[in-house]
Amino acid sequence: MVIFGLYLTKEVPFRTVYLHGMVNDKHGKKMSKSKGNVVSPIELTDKYGADALRIGLVIGNTPGNDLALVEDKIKGYKHFCNKVWNATRFVLTNIGDTTLDTPKPALTPRDEEILKESNTAIASITSHYENFRFHLAGEELYHYFWNTFADVIIEEMKIRVTSDDEASRISAQWLLLNILATNIRMLHPFIPFITEEIWGILPREGKTLLIVEPWPKPF
Repeated sequence: MVIFGLYLTKEVPFRTVYLHGMVNDKHGKKMSKSKGNVVSPIELTDKYGADALRIGLVIGNTPGNDLALVEDKIKGYKHFCNKVWNATRFVLTNIGDTTLDTPKPALTPRDEEILKESNTAIASITSHYENFRFHLAGEELYHYFWNTFADVIIEEMKIRVTSDDEASRISAQWLLLNILATNIRMLHPFIPFITEEIWGILPREGKTLLIVEPWPKPF
C-alpha cells in the first residue's frame, strides 16, 4: 500500500500502522475451516449489529495479545448500544427548547461539579486515543456513559428537568444535552452507525455529518 501510494501520488499515504493480535475463537484457538470453528462476522452483525461487533472487537483487545471472540461479549455491547439510544431518547424528550447552540447558562454548583468530572473524562479518553490505547479509550467511554451519565447524571436530572425552578431546569437541560453530544462524538469511532444517526437528530444549527466533526474539547 505504501509503495502503490508513492507510485500514484508521490506521497506517503500513511506513516503509522497499528498492529493488533489475532482474533481467535471463544476458546482462544486459531480459527480454521477444517476445524469448523470459524466465527462469521456477517452472522454476528446480522444478529447483534455492526456497532456491537465493532466495539466488541476493540475493547479487551490489548496490543500484543490475541483476542478470544465470545458471542456473549458482542451481545453485551448490543445492550450498550440500546442504552445509548434510550439515554438519547430521554434527553431529547426533556430538554425543552435547548439546542447545542444555546449559550452556557449559569450552572448550579452540582452541575459545575458534574461538568468538571466530564472534562476529566474527556482529557483521559483523548489521551488514550492519541497514544493508541484504543481498548482503554473504549472501556472508559463505556463505563462513563453507562455508570456515570446514564445511571447517575440522568437519574439525578429526572426531577429537575420538569422542575418549577427555572434556573435549575435550564441548567440541567443544557448539561444533559451537551454531555450527551460530547459522548456521542467520542463514541463515534467505536459505534459509528448509531452515533451518526443520533448526531443527525440532535437539535442544532447547520446539520453536518458526525464523521467530519472536530474532536470534542473540555467545556
